[in-house]
Amino acid sequence: MSSLIGYTRRHVPHLSAVPFFTSFTGVLQLGQARISSNSASIGTLETIAFCAKIPLPMRTLRVVSIALAAVLLLAPRAALAQNGAEAYYDFLMARHLEASGDSKGAQAQLEKAVAADPKSAEVHAELAAFFLRRDDGDNAERVAKDALQLDDDSSEAHRVLGMLYAAKSEDTGRGQGAQAQATDLVKQAIAHLERVTENPAGLTDLNLQYTLGRLYTRAGMADKAIAALTRVVNENPLSVQGRLSLAQAYVVAHDMNNAILALEEIVDDEPRVANMLGQFQEQAGRLKDAADSYTKALGVAPNSRELKVRRIAALLGAKEFQRAAEFAAQAQMQHADDLRFPQLRAHALQQMGDSARAITVLEPVARSNPNDATTQLALADLYSNTGRKADAERTVRQLVTLEPGNADALNYLGYLLADGGKQLDEAIRLVRRALDIEPDNPNYLDSLGWAYYRRGDYDQAEKYVVPAAQQMPRNATVQEHLGDILAKRNRWADAIAAWTRALQGDEGDINKAAVEKKIADARGKVR
Repeated sequence: MSSLIGYTRRHVPHLSAVPFFTSFTGVLQLGQARISSNSASIGTLETIAFCAKIPLPMRTLRVVSIALAAVLLLAPRAALAQNGAEAYYDFLMARHLEASGDSKGAQAQLEKAVAADPKSAEVHAELAAFFLRRDDGDNAERVAKDALQLDDDSSEAHRVLGMLYAAKSEDTGRGQGAQAQATDLVKQAIAHLERVTENPAGLTDLNLQYTLGRLYTRAGMADKAIAALTRVVNENPLSVQGRLSLAQAYVVAHDMNNAILALEEIVDDEPRVANMLGQFQEQAGRLKDAADSYTKALGVAPNSRELKVRRIAALLGAKEFQRAAEFAAQAQMQHADDLRFPQLRAHALQQMGDSARAITVLEPVARSNPNDATTQLALADLYSNTGRKADAERTVRQLVTLEPGNADALNYLGYLLADGGKQLDEAIRLVRRALDIEPDNPNYLDSLGWAYYRRGDYDQAEKYVVPAAQQMPRNATVQEHLGDILAKRNRWADAIAAWTRALQGDEGDINKAAVEKKIADARGKVR
């Protein structure tokens, strides 16, 4: 009979796709250059499902402090040039003062410009942009809206509101209401920034395209996100943030190959992206490549335990058990307090066929950590797989005594007893206690059904194993159990179908030759 449900294949900890670097700040880095303009965004924007955060570009003012006479030689904005000379003078003085570090003086000059030409949308928009650069969101929003009342086509006013709402969408908190507010702010930000792109200059403003692309990604508008972020990357191929955001947009579009390609082109020069690249490669099933990417990422963060776990897990998935065992042994020496590494090492050794050595790795760890359920269950599984059923039972009973509310331990012990065909009433009681804690756990449902099967109660067995098999269609062990139960009820065609699914499954541990014989025998009984 097969080994214990859910434990024969040791569970590798689920790893959420969280990039290991989150510290990109300031303006959008584009190769060795920076993007600048007369407006600024504040805050950061949340990325997609992987939970990574890369702050939005800060559109900083980089006006060189020069003499006012030189400023007057610059080509003025057409709208401003058409307004009163006094307002234009105040506007130029404001730029000069802000560039010199005199923010109060700059604000006073801009407010004088507004007073001198109160019907100028452009002057209002410049004041709104100034408030945004000073992180004064309330005044930025108020004055930008005033500008749009004067001229709904004011690109700068739309830019200010778009950047402001983009930043605010990041700071709505948690909960359903907060999520709804964030979604609305993203929509508003997109609407305003799209108005800016109606002007040809908006299409070449890479900061705006970057921000808009990330907003599109959050809104699930993958095609638009890819188009905007491709503009950024085409102009600046070495932009780390640009490529990361483009890769995330491709993920939203379910295009993992292009997501990977976007990062592969810069990973050698920017190993900081290697962590995310590895996660994308894992999702695409390129596990060996993922392990190599995590190795590159460890060059940047050599003490990262999570990266080491990811690398070992990727190698296990790629069936590179020798390398996995070696890396796990290294990590165990480097991080003696982290029990994941001996667990992973033992699993790799077991997969290599060296269960005896795997046991020698886990036994001292289990003795030192009697309350660590993962270690105890892993050791019990090794005992069970090597025929040491009594040691497996003893190990799990000790854990149940220490942690009577541990559902995994209750289920494991119940299944162990049921699979051995002994103490079936106790087995049923134990698994029912586990189901009281997690009523819909398919592993527990299968264990209970299997205990009833071993007791000869095939109605109850089918009642519990059927929903387990529905939830785990790729679990070979559960599908074999279902086939065995249906065969006992003379439903041979259904039994053959379940056994066939067992042969096709990629989870669980079965004797394929034995299952094939069951199918062959059953075919002679199908009418």
